[in-house]
Amino acid sequence: MAALDKSRIAGSLFGMLVGDAVAVPGHWFYSPKKLRADYGEITEIVAPKMSHAESMVQGMSYTGSVDIMHDKARFYTGNSLATEAKKLTKEEIEARRDEHGNYIGFTEDERVHYHGSLQKGQNTVNACVARLAMRYLAEKNADQQDLYDPDEFLERFFAYMSMKPDPENDKDQIFSHNDIYMDIYLRHFFEMASRGTRLRDCPKNQRDQWSIGSLDGVVMTIPTIAAYANDPEYYVIGRAVEHHMLTHRSITVTAVVSVLAPLLLSLWHGVDLKTALDAAMEKMRPPKITGRQMRDSYVAIGGPGMIPKDKKWLQHMQLSDESTKDFVQRLISTVEDDEDVAGCGDRENSRLSTMCYCEQSFTVVLYLAYKYGADDPKKALLQNVMIGGHSTARGAVLGAILGAAHGKEGIPFVDDLCAKEEISREITALINTL
Repeated sequence: MAALDKSRIAGSLFGMLVGDAVAVPGHWFYSPKKLRADYGEITEIVAPKMSHAESMVQGMSYTGSVDIMHDKARFYTGNSLATEAKKLTKEEIEARRDEHGNYIGFTEDERVHYHGSLQKGQNTVNACVARLAMRYLAEKNADQQDLYDPDEFLERFFAYMSMKPDPENDKDQIFSHNDIYMDIYLRHFFEMASRGTRLRDCPKNQRDQWSIGSLDGVVMTIPTIAAYANDPEYYVIGRAVEHHMLTHRSITVTAVVSVLAPLLLSLWHGVDLKTALDAAMEKMRPPKITGRQMRDSYVAIGGPGMIPKDKKWLQHMQLSDESTKDFVQRLISTVEDDEDVAGCGDRENSRLSTMCYCEQSFTVVLYLAYKYGADDPKKALLQNVMIGGHSTARGAVLGAILGAAHGKEGIPFVDDLCAKEEISREITALINTL
């Protein structure tokens, strides 16, 4: 195997942030039709609009005393929805349900975009937390030291999330992210912290909340995998798992990390993209439930929270018999339209879901990387956006894989990152520790 190529590591880190940023406007449009109605065909990084026909934000709530919402708190109206619903007719209630069947209290034209506060080329809060880890690791591993301390990192995380946004003077998102959307892992973490819980004990477990098994937990590990790229593979996996457990206590996040870390390491050592993907996918099996089946199960019962816990768990744990390698290659050879491969309701038979869950979303990433990544990484990233769903986390992981294969020069849109110069300094500082 060739020596570690640091330019490919830089490519992964830039790719992670580009893949997130280009997906921001279309994030969580489960209907590609509605995405195109607002943005047309996205071909570059663009700023998000303030409205979003499929947004669920206003149906969410936060009860912690630690202020992580700041001026965005007004959007989180979930605590008052039951009272307001009593004033509505059945037809008005149905008009205020989201794509999953959840009642969120607002019609399509009243819903706020998940990232409407972000400027063109800025990153979501989750990618900003990954950057925070990148800065922390560069500081603690300087001069060949290894001073990573999970408790100290969590203190930095707490400070970052509780910092009041200053969007005019912090466009690089160094001190605060200024994003609207706070994922459930963040809201639960800081609700627990508000009770005085030790920070290391604040994360929610996937056993108690299915969506903790989100690909966002994997995104958090990419700087850690890079920081310890000189270590043996099994130690790199261990480091990454320790880090994701600080925010995501999830079986499926761990499972994906155990595949992603060796995949990135092999690419950083010069292995061909399709060869590396074949080896990674041979270890995996695709989810048994289809994207359309999962979506329909939500709508039929009034949202995923209404599905019995044991049945919801099986949706994420049951796998098909064939390898993911055979599965992906079969889809590429037999299915022409990517929306029939991955979707959430627009198509009758979408095989995979575009929801956030690791077992679904990582398989979509591998499909896009295999189909487009070797010859056209730009198309891979843009197709990820246009199929909809949880495109930011998928884009970050896909971008990291493509950057590992092609280096920074092979990643499009780097110059359009709002914090390009600062990000470049952060990446250089981390790579200098290797």
